Amino acid sequence: MLTRSRKLRTDLSVCTTDGALYSFMVGVGEMFFIPFALALGFSEVEAGLCFSIPFLLGATLQLVSPWGIQALHSPRRWVILCATVQSCSFVPLIIAAWMGSIPMPMLLATLAVYWGTALGAGPAWTAWVGALIPSDIRPRYFGIRTRICQLATLGGLAAAGVVLWLGRSTDASQSTFPHDAAHTGPWELLAFAGMFLLAALGRGVSTRFLWLQSEPPPGNWSQKTISPLRLPLRPLAGPERNLLLFMLLFQIALQISSPFVGSYLIGHLHFSNTMYFVAVSLMFLCKSIASAVFGAMAASHGARRVLVVGSILLAIHGALMAMPAGVWTIMLLMSGAGIAWAAYELATFLLLLDVSRPSDRTSLMTSYLFLNAGALLGGSLLGGWILRTMGSHENAYTVLFLTSSFARAGILPLLRRVPEGRLGSKSRTARSADAAHEDGSLTWPGESGV
Repeated sequence: MLTRSRKLRTDLSVCTTDGALYSFMVGVGEMFFIPFALALGFSEVEAGLCFSIPFLLGATLQLVSPWGIQALHSPRRWVILCATVQSCSFVPLIIAAWMGSIPMPMLLATLAVYWGTALGAGPAWTAWVGALIPSDIRPRYFGIRTRICQLATLGGLAAAGVVLWLGRSTDASQSTFPHDAAHTGPWELLAFAGMFLLAALGRGVSTRFLWLQSEPPPGNWSQKTISPLRLPLRPLAGPERNLLLFMLLFQIALQISSPFVGSYLIGHLHFSNTMYFVAVSLMFLCKSIASAVFGAMAASHGARRVLVVGSILLAIHGALMAMPAGVWTIMLLMSGAGIAWAAYELATFLLLLDVSRPSDRTSLMTSYLFLNAGALLGGSLLGGWILRTMGSHENAYTVLFLTSSFARAGILPLLRRVPEGRLGSKSRTARSADAAHEDGSLTWPGESGV
């Protein structure tokens, strides 16, 4: 029988492997949903709908998560079920790439299932790891895990780039194929099929590592049942409401410009596909490196301080994007974006685990993801309205980025109401005392009074 400390190390190892495989799926599959829609011949507007509509539908579908977990009597089983269905959701995309077409409603439905299972697994996974991983080691562990996951996403992007390049090169070499920029060749479509097959396999193998993780320790996990009418407003009714209110409002401000960075680089600055890939890769690389640094910072000074740093950097970054920029300036800005996002995402995740009660985490995250989808859609619609109103005016993106930056800065004062995480409110001596058990092993949630 495994000792508790050895069992914990095994859980941490397989949790990291699962995260890396999931991130590889994101890089080689999820990042290319909209390019795939364009390759099938859908318009730019229709391709844009392939994110906003499925994401909102998926956020609505995942509202059943608390009842799914209750029916299966375990967040672990629910996560595994969602992961299995998510892996299978790539099958229609592979067939569509092979056949060269798919009806728009079927494409939207397929992507809605993908996002529904992705978002549906999130609350259960948060409750699961929150009960499984001791609070004292979360900052450093998730800092390192996030670095590995970002590198895996980068690896997925690189693999997809190579596969697409091979497909396009093969199309260009076919003498019978009239290759042009407005036409997607058969080999490029087959490249998409290969990418989605890799994504499905990555998620499928990651599901195996989910199976290898332990069930939550007895007594460290429970779930409150909330009525369907109260569930959507759950984030505004608990002790974590100040944190979630900040996150929702900041999300609106972020999404005013974030969805349009790609069109800004490619359509406005005329980046080639290679330059765009390099810019995105730099962002993920810097995000990976910074995650471990901010994990150590959260362990020493608390996650709230990391959140303040990340939020301020994101507010400044929006204004810097509005400045006239060349290629090298954009590369620096994308690197800075990776650093800022690393701090923000890690801090919000750690704070959500710290300030929420274990019995509330599933319903809390489920309702937050639903409201977050609305915030994301609202911000992007506002940004789209700005661009549509200004049309082809050369200052349209300047106004867009400045509007987002000012909105982000205007929400920063709400950080004063965000509570400290558990680690941020404790001295180093106290944290060191909590980190050791009588037998020298790491403590589990609840054993040290946390």
